[in-house]
Amino acid sequence: MRRANIVTIVVLAFIFNHFVFSQVKFLKSFSIDQLTEEKQQQPPSNSISHIAIYDTTIYIGTGRGLAKSTDGGRSWISYQSNPAFANNGIYAIAVRQDAIWVSTGYMTDVGDGSIQTGSGYTYSHDDGKNWTHVPQPIDTCIEIITASGKKGCRDYHYKSYGINDSVRVTAVTTPIANVTYDISMALGTVWIASWSSSLRKSTNDGKTWEQVLLPLDYQDNLTPETELWYFSATDSMHQDTLFKFFDVVNNNNLKAFSVLALDDGTVWCGTAGGVNRSTDGGVNWTKFNRQNQASPILGNWVIAIREQRFQNIQRIWITNWKATNPDEEFGVSYTEDNGRTWKNLLHGVRAYDFAFKDSIAYIATEEGLYRTPDGGITFQKISNGASEVGGALTVNNSVSIFDPESRQVITSSRFISVGVIGDTVFVGTDDGFARTIDNDEYLFGSSWKIFRTFQEIGISNTTYAYPNPFSPNLELVRIHYSPKSNNQSFVDRNVSIDIFDFGMNRVRTLIQDAKRSTTMEYDELWDGRDDQGKLVANGVYFYMVRINDDGPSYGKILVIQ
Repeated sequence: MRRANIVTIVVLAFIFNHFVFSQVKFLKSFSIDQLTEEKQQQPPSNSISHIAIYDTTIYIGTGRGLAKSTDGGRSWISYQSNPAFANNGIYAIAVRQDAIWVSTGYMTDVGDGSIQTGSGYTYSHDDGKNWTHVPQPIDTCIEIITASGKKGCRDYHYKSYGINDSVRVTAVTTPIANVTYDISMALGTVWIASWSSSLRKSTNDGKTWEQVLLPLDYQDNLTPETELWYFSATDSMHQDTLFKFFDVVNNNNLKAFSVLALDDGTVWCGTAGGVNRSTDGGVNWTKFNRQNQASPILGNWVIAIREQRFQNIQRIWITNWKATNPDEEFGVSYTEDNGRTWKNLLHGVRAYDFAFKDSIAYIATEEGLYRTPDGGITFQKISNGASEVGGALTVNNSVSIFDPESRQVITSSRFISVGVIGDTVFVGTDDGFARTIDNDEYLFGSSWKIFRTFQEIGISNTTYAYPNPFSPNLELVRIHYSPKSNNQSFVDRNVSIDIFDFGMNRVRTLIQDAKRSTTMEYDELWDGRDDQGKLVANGVYFYMVRINDDGPSYGKILVIQ
């Protein structure tokens, strides 16, 4: 493997441990004659990495592929079995009216670790009725003979740019470490931001891709009039022109991670070296980063860019992550003057995504969901363990998002994705998908509807616990059961759950004669503590579920600290 790919792979392995997907064999050919969608009541997975919304349609990227809902999350169409999707690892979703583009990938074992690998794109022009797959962009391998005598690929190719007829650009000849992390569409053009293959665009649905040059690390601007050549120190007569190398390995601003195309001209691209803006479709660029402005952004690694419009105001919001300079910070920034000055917020917070309702901004972060109605002057936050609004349940002395109807709970503090339809705010976590209302009638975060996937059991006398085994210091265990009975009665039933140690000594009563509806299945959470609030010892524990006068159901839980 060539040097450029090896270095890029090492960088990716070090930086990105954010989402983990199982490796799935890449399908090089497939038949559209088989079942291409599955209708179901639950999301396909509880790990929701992406939310993309157009009108009232919600698309989510999950640990088990892409899914769509047109009724606010009450039911889903899963595309997991659609053969046009190379695998279930969703890295980016873009929606524009009836057009949907999805980037997929998987993990490849390299040495002692695993590296994210791109498997291409799947797109639809009819709201998900029909899908087409196109491969990940791979540059042509120009064979060379290495110093050791082995065959390899040249690590660059040539590109014409303005007055420069043969600029050298990194050639990416493998899908390994070549994953597209963001997609944006504008007027027939699809833009992709990929780590090792930088920023590219296509005007023919991915049949061909044009590599778009961004400023090098030492440049604040890039124009077609920029001289990108030089002469060696020994070439006093300037007879041998040497062109700059747009080397993605050694230039953080070529490592693309986010892209926002607002129209056929205005494009923003976030990289590991800052955020770049073009007003002519990617020909001329201006770069903004922590080091080159008087009112700069917080951190140079920009993983998300979103536009907020209300009244006559346009704001461009970006996430800020630390890249390489010690003066960088985590947080978010926005500009109202096309990047000339930036307002910095949430210092020290790792942010992932934005969504907007008029002047209100919602920010999904590692620490919870933030809401600001006034551009960061004031904030509200919903976060497990530190909720400042209602709609929460106390579990193990911390606050969790709670659905009183289904009694489902989201225990994760990390909000990965967020979207808005009208007054409804949707959030994606690694513990489920949820929605809340934000208007004059309902206080933001005061009530929640949670959509979690689980294995249905149908009727009572059956139960299971998950995750199992579990560590009380890291998570909660869910005891799943159904109050349904064989006589199909719709009368609420009384449920009691007790937990016993290996000697069948009762250590905890979770619920006692609690009323539960027979129209749904439930989870009850155990935090690994006894009735006195002390953590139980490692070992095997048994639990008993009693529903009315039915015979009890039993299950086993393994506690490992």
